[in-house]
Amino acid sequence: MAMEANDKRSFSTNKMSDEGDIDVIDSVDVGKIHDPEKNCEKKLDENSQIPMIAAAVSTRDNPMLPCLTFRFWVLSSFFTILGATLSEFYYFRPNGGVYSMFFVLLVSYILGIWMEKVLPTRKFQFKNWKFSLNPGPFNVKEHVCIFVAAGAGGGSAYATDIIAIQDLFYNTKVNFLNGFMLLMSTQILGYGLAGFLRKFLVRPANMIWPSNLVYASMYNTLHGNASETRDKIRFFATAFTAMFVWQFVPQYMFTWLTSMALLCLIAPYSKTIKQLGSGYHGVGILNISLDWNSIGQIGPLFTPWWAQVNFYCGVILGAWIITPLAYYYNVFDAKKFPLLATYSLDKDGQSPVYLSITFALSYLYAFITLTAVLSHVVLFYGKEIWERFKASREEEQEDIHCKLMNNYAEISNTWYASIFIVMLTIAMILCYTTDANLPWWGLLMAIFLAICMVLPVGVIQAISNNQIGLNVLTEMVCGYILPGRPIANSMFISQLWGTVLGGFVNYWVLNLIIATKRPFLDGTLSDPTGQWTGYASQMFNTASIVWGLVGPAKTFGRDSMYSILLWGFLIGVFAPIPFYLLHRKYPKARFDLVNIPLICYGLGVIPGTYTNFITTGFIASFLSQYYAYRYKTRLWTKYNYVLSAAFDSAAQIATMTIFFCLNGVVKMPFPEWWGNDRISQGERCFNNE
Repeated sequence: MAMEANDKRSFSTNKMSDEGDIDVIDSVDVGKIHDPEKNCEKKLDENSQIPMIAAAVSTRDNPMLPCLTFRFWVLSSFFTILGATLSEFYYFRPNGGVYSMFFVLLVSYILGIWMEKVLPTRKFQFKNWKFSLNPGPFNVKEHVCIFVAAGAGGGSAYATDIIAIQDLFYNTKVNFLNGFMLLMSTQILGYGLAGFLRKFLVRPANMIWPSNLVYASMYNTLHGNASETRDKIRFFATAFTAMFVWQFVPQYMFTWLTSMALLCLIAPYSKTIKQLGSGYHGVGILNISLDWNSIGQIGPLFTPWWAQVNFYCGVILGAWIITPLAYYYNVFDAKKFPLLATYSLDKDGQSPVYLSITFALSYLYAFITLTAVLSHVVLFYGKEIWERFKASREEEQEDIHCKLMNNYAEISNTWYASIFIVMLTIAMILCYTTDANLPWWGLLMAIFLAICMVLPVGVIQAISNNQIGLNVLTEMVCGYILPGRPIANSMFISQLWGTVLGGFVNYWVLNLIIATKRPFLDGTLSDPTGQWTGYASQMFNTASIVWGLVGPAKTFGRDSMYSILLWGFLIGVFAPIPFYLLHRKYPKARFDLVNIPLICYGLGVIPGTYTNFITTGFIASFLSQYYAYRYKTRLWTKYNYVLSAAFDSAAQIATMTIFFCLNGVVKMPFPEWWGNDRISQGERCFNNE
């Protein structure tokens, strides 16, 4: 949704409820809408019925603003390359950071305004086509297109898992053409599905996508009052600089601050204490981190408080209570294996595959989550989804923002279908040109499962800002049937450009990191700084063994000690029902905020990530989304998301700087001392059992 640069919306009265949402908006100046066909302006005297949206998203639009400008192509390429590079770095780190789109939003604005001032305004004409390096003021729509391109291509493509484990664990190099087409087909295939789900996941007013409200609010600010914009940019620069400088302390000079295992200070050579207090090799009880890469990994400053409460309830219940009890009661022979091992185990090379207790429990939680997602969405959103499925476009109840978007011709479903078919064809070809050993019908089965699950998973993400993974479901089904085998137009163009460019960068950075950090990634050595591990690729490789090489029929079969975990599917079906019934009987008690899929998502967070984020991550969430949101509302509204953007981006840029200049490509290790102990990775937990 684009807004005019001089938007002057005003809210005369905003009241905060006990839940922290804006309850009353006494008056809203919704402005005027420019109609390009009639060349006149319309005034729409309405706003969204959802207060959060009404407060954050503008109701003004100018369809005549240019989008795919020279500034767009330059800046979108820059931020896509930067994001794809950073995201691939974080793929191999235990506390996976996320490329901060707030950073993209703010810095692209600064650079866009700068280009507006310095680029020549001369127009070049070629027959009927005109072109200018500087077509006018840097506007909100080209700003949004830059953001979309960076968001589409600035992440780490999921298929990099496949390339990484083939190189690290199977000694099979994927050539550039096959690797790049693998990244493209898996990324762009999803756009084909997304196009057909707009009616259910985009147009309904209650599909709010919380993080997008933040971005919309910031666009209103940046393209609104000039003095307020300058103030926020100064605040961003100050916070960014402070965090960038600080990150060199926990990541390079004083690594104990990344994972302060306080319990290990009491008994540094105790195995039990290490398992309970270590953030790297234990469940992280009372572990404190002052590294923003750890603290900020789940978005504590912008994920809704109710969603974070569900998530952290799951994390604390799973990591601090269930896991220690299961280990010390020797469930699944837990004591014979490392507590947080992410790799498969066996006793003599011939015995069945064994899993660490945390890995085994993570499958239980994943099974519960998959069916709980379906049950939760059917119970709480099923009626609305069915009504929208039956309704025609004319019968749909549309809010103001859908009406504004009706001024634009949407991308035809034919385009989405064409993309889906082309990418599906490429994916099927790759089944036979690579070492995947996946037949064409196996690929179709995996895609069918994704089609069945994408709507309920999308609903959960739209309301909570948390995405539930489908990898366990697809791996399990394909493992049963294939055992023994381990392996609008401007917006549309913006997404495709970012995805293609990001794929190139993902492939290049992936190979660079493997070349420089291979011993730490394949498990041969432990990184003394604790900054580099192969957690993600090790887990993906273990999954390929469990679901592919051995197969779920043996791993979870009747004679396996892990067969009991399959009850998770049944538990997930019924778990949301009591809270739904309680919500129907006591609607004011807000039992609808109890989200079983999110709780299970938190339960299964280990062993996939370090546990050093739990304490300080929850504190940061509480201070931002509860305390400041309710009791420092004006400051929170003005600075919270700017602070999040500054901290996230500074921590990520500092990490890349340390890798290239001090501890990676160029090796200049900091002198070893008490706070930088390499034997214990800085934690001071010295037990090696």
